[in-house]
Amino acid sequence: MDRAVKNRKKNSIIIIAMFIAVALMLCSCYSSDNTDGWGNNPVETIPGNTLSGNPVGNNKAGEVPHNNDEVIEEETEPEEDKESEESAETDMKEEAPAEPENPYQDKHIKLVLDDEGHDVFAPSTACLPDYRYGPSFIYNDDGSIDAWFSAPGDGSREYDWITYRHSDDIGQTWSDERVAISPSPDSPDALSTCDPDVFYYDGYYYLGYTSTINKRAKGLCNSVYLARSENPDGPYEKWNGTGWGGDPVPIIYYDGIDIGWGSGEPSFVVLDDTIYVYNTKDSYSGVPDRIKVTEVRTADITKDDWPRRLEFRGYAIIRNDKGTANPNGYAYRDSDSWDVAYIEESDKFIAVSTNRRFKNDSCILYFESDDGIHFERVSELNTNVVARCHNSGIMADGQGHIKKDDPTMLGYAYAGFKGSRWGVWSTRITPFTISYTDEPDMEDEGKSNLKLPISYRNSVADAAPMMLTTDSLIYTKTAGRGAFNITYYCQDNYKRKRIIDRSEITILEYDPNILSVGEDNWISPKLPGVSRVKVGYNGLWREICLCVLPVEGYTSNEIKEFYPMTARYDMSIIQPFVIKIRPMAVFDNLRLHELTGRELVTYGVTFSSEDENICIARADGTLVPVSVGDTVVNVMTKSGLSYSVDVHITDVW
Repeated sequence: MDRAVKNRKKNSIIIIAMFIAVALMLCSCYSSDNTDGWGNNPVETIPGNTLSGNPVGNNKAGEVPHNNDEVIEEETEPEEDKESEESAETDMKEEAPAEPENPYQDKHIKLVLDDEGHDVFAPSTACLPDYRYGPSFIYNDDGSIDAWFSAPGDGSREYDWITYRHSDDIGQTWSDERVAISPSPDSPDALSTCDPDVFYYDGYYYLGYTSTINKRAKGLCNSVYLARSENPDGPYEKWNGTGWGGDPVPIIYYDGIDIGWGSGEPSFVVLDDTIYVYNTKDSYSGVPDRIKVTEVRTADITKDDWPRRLEFRGYAIIRNDKGTANPNGYAYRDSDSWDVAYIEESDKFIAVSTNRRFKNDSCILYFESDDGIHFERVSELNTNVVARCHNSGIMADGQGHIKKDDPTMLGYAYAGFKGSRWGVWSTRITPFTISYTDEPDMEDEGKSNLKLPISYRNSVADAAPMMLTTDSLIYTKTAGRGAFNITYYCQDNYKRKRIIDRSEITILEYDPNILSVGEDNWISPKLPGVSRVKVGYNGLWREICLCVLPVEGYTSNEIKEFYPMTARYDMSIIQPFVIKIRPMAVFDNLRLHELTGRELVTYGVTFSSEDENICIARADGTLVPVSVGDTVVNVMTKSGLSYSVDVHITDVW
């Protein structure tokens, strides 16, 4: 339940109790002619609850039921009964508990990093680039820590994987790491799984991540995805739009133009029955000016399908790179991912991010909020922060809460002073202290960060199996043409590979209508179609994809299927971002691709609005809101494939 709604209900009950007390007092003053002291007809209903907007007589959840017949009956009670009621009324007033005051309501959070911290990862000179950025930490009740990081993928086929590690001594030592989740080949998240944030709810670990399918965009057009598992290290099932498992579908889809970074870098907090979801949106307006914000969405997490019920609540902060566009003229410069937590002691939300990332004068920023929706920047952290930092994370429990007596830790990746090589980053954790001040304490903004270089691993003594890989990610075969085998590899944390005997592989999931698995794990394609195949080895697992064609000789030149990633576009006539339809296409070789740029011309894709008085659809798929209302945009290829999307336009944002 939203905290604001919860507080309104508390206040409503108190106000209703006061109205009841006033009504009882009026009853004791009624004259024998059934009028009140001013000659008016007696009051027969209790006034409505002005906080909730509903009359008390509606008897809604959290409100006091009212029966008019009981009030009328009370008007004729004997005097001694009235005295008893007055006495009960006095007792009620005396016994009613006072609404507790939050002593931190008007205070501001102050963070201080206790020391320089220590590295939990250093890149290896044997396998550059090497990194573990964007840490997500869960502090468990037993004092242990679960942690997830973005790590390099295999380079050419998959940009990033997400790894998992565990610590039993507050981050001093860590278990061997392994890949917890990786992309699903030939799917919307085919290129990457990065920027993890994890929370725990009702028996599952929920892992949010950033990904894209658009190879031509080179890491742009990102969206937010979600997966869950009963174990922190996987295997994870991905959200498919209606449930778990199968082809992944974004929970927050980027519907902007091709040159935008997109939507990603999720963070989660669970409070009461509400899930708060934060994400970066980095795109362009029609000028085109680049706009970077942190968005907020909420949902009732008790609903099984809560990922499809997320409601946009606004911008937590606007952090454009132009200082004049931001409150107080503060200059954001390449400010990156937010990580948000809820501080139980003060009933406040806190968020951390980095600013001037990859620069020698980089810093960590922190923000505060009373409602989890609207945030204000408090200050920079420079003391004990290493230069060229980026992508920070704050440790909290499985719900994203910081409890009063729990240890507090901040993590971030960094390139080090004058370190300029992309993808060569260390990761550090640092303890911090939370206190509160009457006014925002910004004394650390003028201080210098730590001008330290990164350290490297020069030994492979800690080598351990990390990922199961294969000779290909997508296998294209012809139905009925006989069995084939796959070569499997075990890759360690230094990117070294060794071949695994096929007999040691476990094939966990596949579509038996499309393929069969024989002795020694030979695979036979049976019928045309696409099957995801989940394979495992000694606790490591990954997905591969088998595309079975009806006959040989299929190319990727013709579109077989044509569909939208989202069926509805919600827009505003005053919104800052450009909205664009980017169609998805399945080609005759069963490969999936997002159509952008010149491909729209190549395949003769057209966009037409059924009501241009409400919305105009341009030739490149850009939607231009004109007036409030609803319309439909039809999308068609020159070969006759088509689909339609709903467009809903409001005048609020």
